[in-house]
Amino acid sequence: MKKKVASYVVLDKKDRWMGGYSTKLAEPPLSHATPAIVMAIMNAEQSNGKVYEVYEDGEQKVVYPKK
Repeated sequence: MKKKVASYVVLDKKDRWMGGYSTKLAEPPLSHATPAIVMAIMNAEQSNGKVYEVYEDGEQKVVYPKK
């Protein structure tokens, strides 16, 4: 079964928290035009950081930059 992504977290190159983006932003009534992953990657590019995909069970994995 595929795990459901709850959010994306951005840490800079010194592992400092730079932001978090909930996947619920895409759901009504919020319906933000820019997906959470896109906002997280933009933040990571600006801070030379990494984007972690955070699943509902709390597990995380790096999704940007790609290895």
